[in-house]
Amino acid sequence: MYGLGKKQRTKVKHLRRVAVCGFTLVGVAVLLLESAMNMNYGDEHTHVPQTAVLVVTPAPFVGDKSTPVVQGNEGPRGKGLLSKVGPTKNLRKLLHKTSDLCKTCGTAEGLQRPSFCLKEESDPWQEQAIEWELNGKPAQAASVPAKPALVYVAVGNTLHGVAEGVKGGRQDYVEESMRQWRMFNPANESRVLVVVSASYKEDAVVKGWVDKYGIELVFEQDLKTTAEWEMYRKVFYIQGYMHPGGSRKDGNKNFNKLVMERFHILHAVMRQYELSNVLHLENDIMVYQNWATYLPYVMNCNVKLASTFASPKGIIPGVFYVRDSEALAKMLDFVNSLLTCGSACLGITNPDACHSPYCHWTKEGAESYSGNCQPRFGYALNKKLKMGTYANDMTYLMNYWQYYGSPELAPLPAWDHVKGENCIYEQSGKMIFDLASFGQWYSFSPPDRDPPRPDKQYVQAMKKGRFLDPTPPPYITWVPDAHGRKVPYWKGFKLMSLHIHGKNLERFRS
Repeated sequence: MYGLGKKQRTKVKHLRRVAVCGFTLVGVAVLLLESAMNMNYGDEHTHVPQTAVLVVTPAPFVGDKSTPVVQGNEGPRGKGLLSKVGPTKNLRKLLHKTSDLCKTCGTAEGLQRPSFCLKEESDPWQEQAIEWELNGKPAQAASVPAKPALVYVAVGNTLHGVAEGVKGGRQDYVEESMRQWRMFNPANESRVLVVVSASYKEDAVVKGWVDKYGIELVFEQDLKTTAEWEMYRKVFYIQGYMHPGGSRKDGNKNFNKLVMERFHILHAVMRQYELSNVLHLENDIMVYQNWATYLPYVMNCNVKLASTFASPKGIIPGVFYVRDSEALAKMLDFVNSLLTCGSACLGITNPDACHSPYCHWTKEGAESYSGNCQPRFGYALNKKLKMGTYANDMTYLMNYWQYYGSPELAPLPAWDHVKGENCIYEQSGKMIFDLASFGQWYSFSPPDRDPPRPDKQYVQAMKKGRFLDPTPPPYITWVPDAHGRKVPYWKGFKLMSLHIHGKNLERFRS
């Protein structure tokens, strides 16, 4: 306001105050409107009266040849959540610039040095910009399989629970997931394969699933072991425990191995049964969507792998899509490479043969040494990436995205994506998958607590950087569809899945 007279300056200040008041009134009006809209979902959090009607305009079915294919991404594009996270989690740059991380990679006998550690060679990925978001444009309608396949993996000897004194967790709730799946995906529209251990070949309950749910049983021991699977068994080691069924000392430590190994089992099933465009669900997932009508949205975007991105610290693969076995093999090779870096000192007792920064040598006599090795490459890597103190399936998948981006591992719609952020979401509209937030909140809430609220530790977990915070209000609203099946909605979004961490899946039936 320099150069203005006193009266002019006073007038400008007055106009500014009027403008501020105007913007404030607009903001208050928006908040009141939003509050009023949320009230439609905030009261009936358990049951919905039969007279309740929620009008949802479905997006065009892309597989329908009479419907023009959605080109998407037209007009100005905003930056979504992953675009903001990606540059701070660029694993490719970190591995190529940090020599101490790759110091032990592939140095043990019989192990090859991973390509991401070959700094002296040209890495074509270094020269290309990483696409953090799924912003591809669908070019043509996809040719959907007649009966898209779903694969469950419920291996081990604790399917029906464990004997007293034995550590581990039951998996029999997978039957509840199958039952729910069949409500929206009948046998004539969906092929379901369930992998179990051979010890259940004569189990009456398991055998009964075949006729009851129209599924195919696959026995783990009958699968042909792939080269990737054999390498995983060779190089795997625990770093950052996952210990269901007990404490860190006495829990099921093998669970850490199993959660990644199930992808090798999935890979073997896809190769042996010649499957493509496969969906894999964790055993505690409830689905409220016909997959055959949703799959075209995924296929049209040329997605190779896709899953639910929970936070910048990890991908929770409760729902996992695989285009073909080759795409899955590439991811498995990458994870094996991460493991070979940590396995470099396993079995080596000569300090001159191993220079791992995670091994500490103690001299015993003139020329004898004993090694105390903690080869936690993934742990150290994620610490540098500020991803926490775990290295497991969730962090390995996030590491894969951090290195290759969304063209290799894409995010399934799980929040209100901005225009240009998610090709799938732009076709389907307001339909999202649970990234384990809703399922945790409601399944850990005691059934007699009204309104629903879990214990303190779960409430805090929802607020630790999740891409979507489900903390009420509003609450989930259950709305019956045209066939009388209850479907969960939240803020106008249809929830296509719920990840029921509390394993009480029967509380969330349609």
